[in-house]
Amino acid sequence: MKGCYALTALVICSCMHYSLGVLPGNPRIVDLTHTLLNGLVYWPGEVHYQWNRGFRGQTPGGFYLENNDFQSSEHSGTHVDAPAHMAQGRWKADQIQLSRLTGPGVVVDLWEKNVTSDYLVSQQDFQDWEEQHGRIPDGCILMIHTGWAKRYWDAGQLAFMGSTNESGLSFPGLDPAAARWLADNRAMHAVGIDTCSVDAAKTEAKGSHTTLLDLNIPFLENVANLDQLPATGSTIFALPIKIGGGSGAPARIIAVIDGGTSAAARGPGPRLVVLALSILALYVI
Repeated sequence: MKGCYALTALVICSCMHYSLGVLPGNPRIVDLTHTLLNGLVYWPGEVHYQWNRGFRGQTPGGFYLENNDFQSSEHSGTHVDAPAHMAQGRWKADQIQLSRLTGPGVVVDLWEKNVTSDYLVSQQDFQDWEEQHGRIPDGCILMIHTGWAKRYWDAGQLAFMGSTNESGLSFPGLDPAAARWLADNRAMHAVGIDTCSVDAAKTEAKGSHTTLLDLNIPFLENVANLDQLPATGSTIFALPIKIGGGSGAPARIIAVIDGGTSAAARGPGPRLVVLALSILALYVI
């Protein structure tokens, strides 16, 4: 029995060492999140993000202290759309399963197509990607890179959204027909895009939202730095604020790129396997 304990302890230590970052291929972490700052682009009619400086200085107790406050729409900056946003009875922000907010990253790169504000991402765009990289894997985080994020800070509200009024909005997005094809034929964990909405501005009835959110597929919007990701070979993590009853929430989204892999569908990543082995070892003890 003592030998069993010793062996189990060795397994745990090895797993912990491996899971804490000693991985082959020198994995790289990419931040896919725009910084929340006063003056960021906003959806017309919603509460603007506003950060206010609070106290800053020495306290009577003799220590230094900073605190601030902010107000914001649930859909400010880089954020997650909960399925309940446009699908009645579906998951709210605090109900989204964490397993649906992580998965192998799939980046459909449309940058070279010189996407314009009226561009609709089509079924053919996804099929073209699959011809080169293979089938979009089940459980992936499907990211659409239009190149629009370059306008987020550099060019401001009018360049990124087309208008300060909802009637004049103009930006690219997912064709509802392509959303229906994805819903019927693929099994993503989530869909993300570098514009302010998965649906294009001119799309009536928000067909991509209603189709995919109804399947409890959350959206990641205003995603940054998709140009730094490979088409495959990353794992994406999206962590929205856990707002009770929320229709969405600002989120920190990151990608971990394994320098030693390039295939999208490799099953659970090494960290997940290591974590499972660690839990199993603890259970044995």
